[in-house]
Amino acid sequence: MKSSLSFFIVVGLLTVSFQTHAQTSLEGFSSGRYEVRKSAKKVRRPASEGEATPMVTDGDGVKVRTLKASELEAEEKARKEAELAKIEAEKKEAEKKALEAKAEQEAAKAKTETSSPGATAASDVQEPGISEQAESLFSSKAEKIYDFYRETIHPDDIRNNRVELDVMPVVAYNDSQSNYSYRDYQSFFNALKFKTNVWLTPLIGVSGQIMFSFAADVDAVGGSSRVPAKYEFVDLGVNFRKFFGVSRKSSSVEFSILLSDNKMNVPSDNTSRARLKSQGFGVGLKARIPSSQNYSWVVGGSFFPRLQHTETETGAAINSGSSEESIRIGLDLGGEWKFTRESQMIWNLGLSAERNVFDGNANLPDPSTGTTPSNVSVTNSLYMFSLGYRWGH
Repeated sequence: MKSSLSFFIVVGLLTVSFQTHAQTSLEGFSSGRYEVRKSAKKVRRPASEGEATPMVTDGDGVKVRTLKASELEAEEKARKEAELAKIEAEKKEAEKKALEAKAEQEAAKAKTETSSPGATAASDVQEPGISEQAESLFSSKAEKIYDFYRETIHPDDIRNNRVELDVMPVVAYNDSQSNYSYRDYQSFFNALKFKTNVWLTPLIGVSGQIMFSFAADVDAVGGSSRVPAKYEFVDLGVNFRKFFGVSRKSSSVEFSILLSDNKMNVPSDNTSRARLKSQGFGVGLKARIPSSQNYSWVVGGSFFPRLQHTETETGAAINSGSSEESIRIGLDLGGEWKFTRESQMIWNLGLSAERNVFDGNANLPDPSTGTTPSNVSVTNSLYMFSLGYRWGH
């Protein structure tokens, strides 16, 4: 019994001692003395000014390792590239803003100039008129006229040409129809035409043109043989033109006062045909219509209301009567390919018809009918196609 009591006493003392010890241990945990420390995250901390080499440390500042030189160079290079890219982006943004500001200023300026009363569009600029340019021929205003063209029109504009020369091979067909056999014939021939324009001012000039045939002939009366013939056409003119604008694509109209002298000569001993000549004054009109900077259409015509027509005796005294009235009308369609104002390719399709009316009786009987006709009339048509070249200076 005594031993049992001793056992319970010992157990009670051990229990009290264990509880005291456990309480003390829990107090240590709550105070943080026995808290389990988490693994620190490695953080790179820049080296201080005093350190020779940058280091990588953990969260408590404990040195983990030292950065290698290659790593340091790579980081420094990446940092510099980032800085340069940022600077370049800022520079581009600044340039963009400057351009936008400049564009806005120019737009505002243009709007102000357009709305101002004194503003004049380029298309509204008027070149000096024909009367002013004609006056400049006899005064000191000529230099002022040319200053206007130097400042206003394009250097490649044809108005800058002072002299132009055309050389054009021609294919021609002459058809003369009449109630008198001596004046009824046809002829097909080649010819060469030369024409020159001299512009005293850009709107006023003079011109000359000559065309002569090669190996031409006409059929003899009765059609049994051919008669050699020589065609010569001469035209002189005073020209005035007007352009509708100052650009190279401006259309223009040209008015001319013309003197014409046309001849057909046959051998002096020929008994089938007479030598013919028509001369007189007329007017011409030509429109030039550019479809681009390199090509222009040309449409025109001429009219001679009264010509002096004569027949010259050859081997026979051929005379159709007294010349009563002669007129001529002409039409032209062509084009110009402009390489430069000094170099152009030109083509032309032309038709002219001359009407000769005679009074009284012819002096020789008609070989076809044996009778002497009266009031002879002749319609002489000439068809021409030409393709040539123009030099300008």
